[in-house]
Amino acid sequence: MNQFFQKLISPEMRVKVITVCSIVIVGAVLAGVQTHRWIRQSHIVTQAQIAEGWKAAGIELVEHTIRQKENFWMVAKEYGVDIDTIVGANSGLGKLSAARGQTIRVPNQKGVFHTTIEQENVQTISELYKVPAEKITFVNDLRPNTIIAPGLELFIPGAKPKKLSEEMTAQYSLRGIFGSPLPGRVTSGMGMRKHPVGGFRGKHTGIDLAAKDGTRIAAAAAGTVLQTGEGDYIGKFIILSHNNSYTTIYGHCSQILATPGKTVKKGQIIAKSGHTGRVTGPHLHFEIRKNGVPQDPLKYLW
Repeated sequence: MNQFFQKLISPEMRVKVITVCSIVIVGAVLAGVQTHRWIRQSHIVTQAQIAEGWKAAGIELVEHTIRQKENFWMVAKEYGVDIDTIVGANSGLGKLSAARGQTIRVPNQKGVFHTTIEQENVQTISELYKVPAEKITFVNDLRPNTIIAPGLELFIPGAKPKKLSEEMTAQYSLRGIFGSPLPGRVTSGMGMRKHPVGGFRGKHTGIDLAAKDGTRIAAAAAGTVLQTGEGDYIGKFIILSHNNSYTTIYGHCSQILATPGKTVKKGQIIAKSGHTGRVTGPHLHFEIRKNGVPQDPLKYLW
């Protein structure tokens, strides 16, 4: 058979075939050497090694059990983080209302946890969360050529959650429009209830936030003071007008610190809490309205 092909192929052609084969063989050998070197130099990280990185970066993770009358905002404040961190550390959360006895994870630094997927690397994660790659590699003890397998959990410092359930995504779309006017816990939500003083049944058009007399009340968003006054039930109040046909109402105040027509910034102190009007104790009645229609503040305040 070899003699048959030798008769068909000229000497010059045989030289070319041998040369091509040699190049292919040498290329394959070099590729193999380079692949071996890449595998040898790469760092395949484990979850245990990542956890050591957290420890070295001062990141601690504790499990917190929700107590009676406690909400996620109160937990965030207790540990010096924010609601984004609580949501980002507990991917299984389906809603923002906490239940007594519920256990959640709370890190001691602001940020979120990210579970890696196929074909993901530090750069793609950095682009997703808008956090520098150097910060991600540092807190997770990674290297530039680290092989990141799917299913690993990384801490992304200072990030906001990106992967949420459908229900949480709907709630998250409203995030950032308003901030909480004060840090008190919610003592009464929006909805039908029996008035604690009047005794009649009706719709509570806002939420009540626990606050001692004289607690400073901040504007939930930038806007203009639309009205101030005093009513039989709501007591001393202030109403702010905001963009997109929103208004906010702050009631039962002890003191009003802004006048109608004044422009205020988000977080600016506009009043002090009290127990004016028909109340059983000092607190803030807070409402959010759009086109005059009451909205549930808990869908915005986080």
